[in-house]
Amino acid sequence: MNIGIIGLGSIGQMLVKAFGKSGAVAPEELVVFNRTREKADNLRAAYDLKIADTAQAVCNQVDIVFVCTKPLEILPLLRTLSIPAKTHVVSVAAGVSIADLEGVHTGSVSKVIPTVTSSELRGVSLFACSERLSSEQREQLKWLLSRISVAQDITEEEIETATILTSSAPGLIAGILESYAQAAVRKTPSLSIEKAREMLVETMLGTATLLQNEKLGFDQLIERVATKGGITEEGLRVLGKTLPRGFDELFDMTASKHDTLKQMIHKQNSTL
Repeated sequence: MNIGIIGLGSIGQMLVKAFGKSGAVAPEELVVFNRTREKADNLRAAYDLKIADTAQAVCNQVDIVFVCTKPLEILPLLRTLSIPAKTHVVSVAAGVSIADLEGVHTGSVSKVIPTVTSSELRGVSLFACSERLSSEQREQLKWLLSRISVAQDITEEEIETATILTSSAPGLIAGILESYAQAAVRKTPSLSIEKAREMLVETMLGTATLLQNEKLGFDQLIERVATKGGITEEGLRVLGKTLPRGFDELFDMTASKHDTLKQMIHKQNSTL
């Protein structure tokens, strides 16, 4: 199975590294193209992959092509290409629908929302597929994503909300933990920010491992840690005053941003 990647921004490079690290794709099976050749050359030095001279050349020799350009660049790019009907086109862009992709490619199309944590072969990759996909193509895509993450089949209706729980979450969690660490240092200046960050990272890793290995629900772990009348219980009460509203605003903002992006793509389509 030959795999193509068009666009070597952060997501394209992450896919190259994850496929290489997992062994899911042999070097001779991976073909990439990027407008700036230097990025491709740097990756070839590390992974011995193939570099195509054009995006069209990638499409001509692969079974699946991951298009990792910016959302507003996806459809214009695909319109310039003559993609074989047998080639499975996978977009990693938010706001671009299955119907949009089907409008520019006669073959199979899918949407994938990767996560940066796949570089460590962890996290969740969301995917939604066109009805044009054969069962074999669906299983190929799921297998690939499963080698670098947990592959989660999801509907387009769910994917925008789920993106905040998966693809966006590493950055959001890092932001929350940074605020947590900064608050600790404000309270006790003798505690260095470096130590506070190290403590939180190790605690986060331990918490995730405990939840996963013992198959605990969040409520079960809270019950285990938060003794009645204790500090943790009171801390949860304090957080309960502000966190729910903050997360509601987060999801409302996400919906608004997706709507704006989809309107821009629709407008773009109507002028082409």
